[in-house]
Amino acid sequence: MTSKKKVTIEDVAKHAGVGIATVSRALNNSEGISAATKAKILQVIDELGFTPNTSAQSLKIRQTRQIALAVPDIRNAIIPDIAYSVEQAAKQHGYRVVQINTLGNAMLELETLRELRKLHVDGLVIMPLAYPKQLEPMINQAGIPVSIINYSKKLGEDLQADIVGMARQEGKLVMEHLLQIGRNRIAYAGAPKDKIEERYLAYEQSLNHVDPSLVYFGEDFSFETGRQAANYFYSLKNMPDAIYAVNDMVAIGIVNRLKELGVRVPEDVAIAGIDNNLWATVTTPQITSVSIMGSEVGRLAAELLLKRIQYPNTTAGYERVEFEPRLIVRESSVKMRLDSLPKA
Repeated sequence: MTSKKKVTIEDVAKHAGVGIATVSRALNNSEGISAATKAKILQVIDELGFTPNTSAQSLKIRQTRQIALAVPDIRNAIIPDIAYSVEQAAKQHGYRVVQINTLGNAMLELETLRELRKLHVDGLVIMPLAYPKQLEPMINQAGIPVSIINYSKKLGEDLQADIVGMARQEGKLVMEHLLQIGRNRIAYAGAPKDKIEERYLAYEQSLNHVDPSLVYFGEDFSFETGRQAANYFYSLKNMPDAIYAVNDMVAIGIVNRLKELGVRVPEDVAIAGIDNNLWATVTTPQITSVSIMGSEVGRLAAELLLKRIQYPNTTAGYERVEFEPRLIVRESSVKMRLDSLPKA
């Protein structure tokens, strides 16, 4: 007695006149498939008596339906916005997201790339912060699609990854604003100089001379770094009249501590940051910030990655996209009526 041959996903695809990936999308109720095609596939499944096996299906089309997202510091309030956008884009295509926190550490960024196969993912969205020299060759040798969310770093033209830039002129916008409102003793509060150094360079390039006493490099991009920076600037014999913070969390920490010290913001010291995260709008005073379009960047980076995963033979050359930053002026740099505040 001969056993009945088991119906496979290839059989379904052949009878429906579609590709295996299209059958997979129908089975996973993913987007990117018309209602008519999905109905036809489901009809063929019924006719052939096909029983989906999720594990076997993943092996057949060499997909786990998971992608990885490597971020530098989940404590930074802009990161959850980006992560949420990546997750929602993945979900719409029937994918899950495995999140990795690299802490902006060069070794951990490289380890993420080395361990990709062990993660059992179909692709990687990575936000490098340390940008070690080995990063680019390792991405080229990753063996799976990679999409980069780039903090304004100049990357090699031969890099085999889609790149979505988070903004190049954000620091310049902050400095132009502080100078335009008449501040002439502007300080800089940041993380270690080698972390997003372009933001510090914008500070340096906007001034004829940099007073080293007005530069504070903390350990990270956190609220506590901002408080420590405020303590340092307050201790100076001649305090700055404005502070450019590397990001909004540092700016919020500065405002919080200055208020405790009796320093008025913005009357005594104007404050501006970068990211335009939610917390910048709920603190008092609200924080002037530059929007780097985090949610939009995350969504596009994920969409480009998923397109490359799902259509490997039809996707053209690697994309290079850069979002334009936007300055949003609020109370921390210019005293204004609440009803006149710009909407984020």
